[in-house]
Amino acid sequence: MLTAFLRCCLSKPWSLASLGMTRVRINGLLSLLIIVVAFAAPAAAKSWRVSDFQDTIRVNPDGSSLVKETITLVFVGEWHGIHRKIPIEYPGPDGSNYQLFVDVTGVTDESGGKLKYDSSTSGAYRDLMIYIPDAVDATRTVEIAYRVRNGVRFFNQYDEFYWNVTGNDWPVPVDHASASVQFPAVASGSLRAQAFTGVYGSTQRDATAKVEGANAEFETNNPLPMRGGMTLDVYIPKGVLRQPSWLTKVFWFIGSNPSVFLPLVTFVAMFVLWWFAGRDPDPGMSVAPIYEPPAGVSPAEAGTLLDDRIHPRDITSTIVDLAVRGFIKIELTDDKGLLFHHKDYIFHLLQKREDWQRLAPHERVMMENIFVEDVPETRLSSLKNRFYRAVPVIRTDIMSALKQKGIYTLDPESANGYSIGAAFCILVPFALVQYFGWADFLSSVPVVAVCVVISAIIWWLFARVMTAKTIKGARTHIAVLGFQEFMNRVDGERLKTMPPDTFEKFLPYAMALGVEHHWAQAFAGIVKDPPSWYAAPAGYGYGMVFNPILFSSSMHGMATDMHQVFVSAPRASSTGSGWGGGGGFGGGGGFSGGGFGGGGGSAF
Repeated sequence: MLTAFLRCCLSKPWSLASLGMTRVRINGLLSLLIIVVAFAAPAAAKSWRVSDFQDTIRVNPDGSSLVKETITLVFVGEWHGIHRKIPIEYPGPDGSNYQLFVDVTGVTDESGGKLKYDSSTSGAYRDLMIYIPDAVDATRTVEIAYRVRNGVRFFNQYDEFYWNVTGNDWPVPVDHASASVQFPAVASGSLRAQAFTGVYGSTQRDATAKVEGANAEFETNNPLPMRGGMTLDVYIPKGVLRQPSWLTKVFWFIGSNPSVFLPLVTFVAMFVLWWFAGRDPDPGMSVAPIYEPPAGVSPAEAGTLLDDRIHPRDITSTIVDLAVRGFIKIELTDDKGLLFHHKDYIFHLLQKREDWQRLAPHERVMMENIFVEDVPETRLSSLKNRFYRAVPVIRTDIMSALKQKGIYTLDPESANGYSIGAAFCILVPFALVQYFGWADFLSSVPVVAVCVVISAIIWWLFARVMTAKTIKGARTHIAVLGFQEFMNRVDGERLKTMPPDTFEKFLPYAMALGVEHHWAQAFAGIVKDPPSWYAAPAGYGYGMVFNPILFSSSMHGMATDMHQVFVSAPRASSTGSGWGGGGGFGGGGGFSGGGFGGGGGSAF
């Protein structure tokens, strides 16, 4: 291009007048052209290529391979060395990752002298940065020796050595390539071989492949183009090589998919945390039926102690408990229309505000948010989109009351913090190892997904039991379980000896402990009079004879309606290989760039 430009300039009879230039400007232009030519000439002269690539491979009886690559390079201009990139990660079965375990044993020149090199892992490649002295207008040879532990593929009917000799990532042509593969002597006369050439995916066979005894020889017929390579494929009958044991395969799988360590690390970390911080002490007693709840424990607190969590039924049971204790009266209304009917509840205030001081904090919050500004009565429907603000405060007050009573050494809120901190401590080391490239945990997305799910389940199971109780707390928990057992198993004969108000007195506890149906069933035919704190139309627990079972169902329905109202909030506005399948030699499936090995390189 530069020559054409100069020829064009010199072929025209330009004059200084027509150009409007001074002699100084012309001299400047000539100087610029001289500088461009001076820099362009060396750049055009600097190049390199691979004149010969030879592999000598010995496959051992255990399936491991010793590989020696002899690479002859022609350098034009000044160079300092090459990069040899060997792939080490391949797709495995079922979306897993398969890592080729490569151990570099030496890098030398043609005379056996050691060459300096740096070895690193770059993505899915082992990158050897090899320094070649005096690589200036010269031909140099580099010999790379390495051991491959798992380069043979084992199938049910045969084994296979499928090896990419040169790789398909060289940015320069390869003038000539050859490979010699030696197998154990027992393989003599039973091997079959083929070779593929060209760019990645090509099925060309521009190479010779022959078997002599236990050796297979391969050689290209023509130079390989840029990004072109040669891949060899050897069929090995069963019995020649020892198949790796299942334990070896497990270690290979773990080494290829280091993300499998995540569930193990999660289990160990969470177990240690639970053992030292979240374990409950031995209460020194077992669960046995107890005929009344633990002293000083409200229904909401008893329900929370069951699994260290505050459920909606714990909050709604408090309303019934307040009614049983005479603070409010609950009235069910059923306004029937032509086709539909509307059910609602009216809460009537029975105690003055100054009498609320003897209530527990969470009970006072409920009263203050139900009866706002001293109104004498409130409909449940009117609390919709309003009462939800009080729910977090109620939950906090219930948990605070349990902590003040000395129930916990590690309360549920603190336990959640410990569990979240443990998750952070588990994930950060894995993230750092991934960031610095010491291991690739993302090599197989399906394996990573499965491991993350398993780890999350392990974390969640430990997080559920991370709360730790005191001796008092453990014994109170046993007492709550004993009272729940009594309410589940109580019979009519036992209840006849108990006070008449037993049914309604302990009904809030039955609701909080989730056994209100069993509790009501035990009183069928025993309790005749409806509670004074509840009023409803006929058919809702009333009639000729009071029905505790029907009444309990009504309470359960009320609790469900309350929960829906209590949590309702206004919506925020928003705008194989060449041998498989056909069963015959050369049946297809192989291609240039297939198998293990390969890669490529570059010069620097």
